[in-house]
Amino acid sequence: MNNLVLGAFYDNINKNVGPTLMWVFTLLLTIEILYAMFKYLGTDESK
Repeated sequence: MNNLVLGAFYDNINKNVGPTLMWVFTLLLTIEILYAMFKYLGTDESK
């Protein structure tokens, strides 16, 4: 039973969840990089 559950979990990660997680994390990383660029490079605080 344990081997069946682990095999089903591996197939699910390998075929469905893996690419979805990759796209979600890529999108979040892009948003984070754009936010940091606009926050730190867009402001002019030189005195």
